[in-house]
Formats: sequence, C-alpha cells, structure tokens
Amino acid sequence: MPSGAFRSVLLLGAFAFKFPRYRNMGAGMRSNRWEREMWQKWQPIFKWATLCPVYFADPAGFLVIMPRALQPVTREEVEAMPDYYPAITSETKAEDHGRLGLRVVALDYGLPDQHFVLEQRQYYSQKVSSAAIEIPNDA
Repeated sequence: MPSGAFRSVLLLGAFAFKFPRYRNMGAGMRSNRWEREMWQKWQPIFKWATLCPVYFADPAGFLVIMPRALQPVTREEVEAMPDYYPAITSETKAEDHGRLGLRVVALDYGLPDQHFVLEQRQYYSQKVSSAAIEIPNDA
C-alpha cells in the first residue's frame, strides 16, 4: 500500500482510498478534510480542472475516495499543466500526479497543517469576495 508522511493509500480496482496514518493521525485527517473542502467548496467556484475528483469524503477525515489515476506522469507533464488563479494547493512532485483519461491531475492536494488550512481558506474567501465586486467590462 503506497503511503506518504500523513496518509496511506489503498489502490483497489478503479478507486484510491486515502486513510490517515496512525502515527500522524491528526495531520492525515486534516489533509483528507482539506481535500474534501477543496473539491466540494472551492473547485465549483474556481473551476480547477487539474484536481483529481473526490467521490466520497467523510466530514471527520478518516476516508477519501478518488478515482484511481494512471501513473507515472513525467515532470514535463506536470510543468505543462495550466496555471490557475487563484492557485490550487497541490504538490508539485510528478509522483503526486496521475492521468485520468487525457488529463493530468493533482492526486495530493491535502494540507496537513492547521495554520496553512486557515491561511488558504482566507485566501480563497478573499478571491471570491473580490470577484463578486468586480465591475464587468461592458458596464
């Protein structure tokens, strides 16, 4: 079973199941909760096409289920991914990306640190607020 510092991943059929690692339970759960928030709250607003979809994520952070992506992906493919504004919170390592069909997507966009979660949440909230008060060009 592949694992990182904070989570383990069980690849089973067409799915990837992410669980917090016992020795880093809090950070792993926070990473799962942030991926859930990114997918459910922020992705519909900012329309990031480079995030791997979250099929299911419990609110506590014990489990995230995503589609199983094909790997490996090259560094060049990751660098060729479109830039988004605001930027997504994803890893930049090639091994943290995969392919769903023809798209290269970020597989790991969780944040293990509470300070970073709060900072990113504030950043995205500000971007939504500033976009809401922009005057259209045709006005």
